[in-house]
Amino acid sequence: MEVPFLSLASDWEAVRDDGQARIARVLDSQVFVLGPETVELEAALSELAGTGEAVACSSGTDALFLALLGLGVGPGDAVLLPALSFFATAGAVVRAGARPVFVDIDPATFNSGAREFARVIEAEFEEAGEGLRLKSGGARLAALMPVHLYGRAAELVQITELAETAGAVVVEDAAQAIGARSGARSVGSVGQAGCFSFYPTKNIGGAGDGGAVVTDSGALAKRFRALRIHGSSGEARHELPGINARMGELQAAVINAKLGHLAEWTEARRRIAGRYDELLAGAAPRITLPAAAGQGEHVYHQYTVRVAGDRDSVAETMAGQGIATAVFYPLALHQQPALGCGHVPAAGLEEAERAAGEVLCLPIYPALGDEELVRVSDSLIDAVGA
Repeated sequence: MEVPFLSLASDWEAVRDDGQARIARVLDSQVFVLGPETVELEAALSELAGTGEAVACSSGTDALFLALLGLGVGPGDAVLLPALSFFATAGAVVRAGARPVFVDIDPATFNSGAREFARVIEAEFEEAGEGLRLKSGGARLAALMPVHLYGRAAELVQITELAETAGAVVVEDAAQAIGARSGARSVGSVGQAGCFSFYPTKNIGGAGDGGAVVTDSGALAKRFRALRIHGSSGEARHELPGINARMGELQAAVINAKLGHLAEWTEARRRIAGRYDELLAGAAPRITLPAAAGQGEHVYHQYTVRVAGDRDSVAETMAGQGIATAVFYPLALHQQPALGCGHVPAAGLEEAERAAGEVLCLPIYPALGDEELVRVSDSLIDAVGA
């Protein structure tokens, strides 16, 4: 039995009738940008996140960029972010003209928590005039960017309190964690801005790229909306040098059709993760399973284990048995050639580097059946020799 890494077709099958009806309405209306589907999506996202505003845009990457621009983060600024994440997290910072400062991760959760952020602030920054500045180069500490990696919510309350003390804003990278909660708050709602992605492989994915920024600030939302259409608030007047980051109506239609299934699909992912926990429980210490959720909920965008030994050979062995896996991510961000401008703390980023060499993501999607789960688990146990 072959097991694919994910099945987009099964998600579409669950929403086919609604999705096709919405797409047909868009085509009939010939309104392809910033129409009623986008308005509906923004209302649903603000309700889901528990924020006053949501601004749909062209991708999760552009959501991060718009958030930074709207908050005034740019040249001369430093942004703290986890060293283990997708490239876009740091790429958006560089694109805004700011300097990424990498933070190590908690090996149990794969996230950077308040403790990890605080260590870097204490060791790498100093008081200089108004606010904190990087000892190396003098960049002003402007923002903390926690990432809810693999779908696990980070320690938002503590991170936000730390940022307030440091005089910085918080931009949440919630691209992989839609629907998760940190304590009593939904991801995206605690910082000044939260950013979601609707890339097709996400827990809620469109038929291409898509993203959104959520915020409680009406003034910020107005600014984000202007920035996504070249800095224009209408009437051909451009107050800001923005970008073209609008979401198309066809994308919004597909996302709207799926969004109502989020709770059901999240519960399915958690059930599958629990079954993996049972099936793989005897494989320690060769395999380390995801840590218990703790204070941050997990929506299992990925079910990520750590493999002791040669992770890549384990993945190759499983592939030979028809089991698809993935590695997110084989390089920590500071190891990416394009991010040489970033700052690596003197204490190093040992945990992020170690995780990059050990993580292996197993198939997880709502339609995955128990027979397939047993097949994946048996293959992994066999491959590691547990």
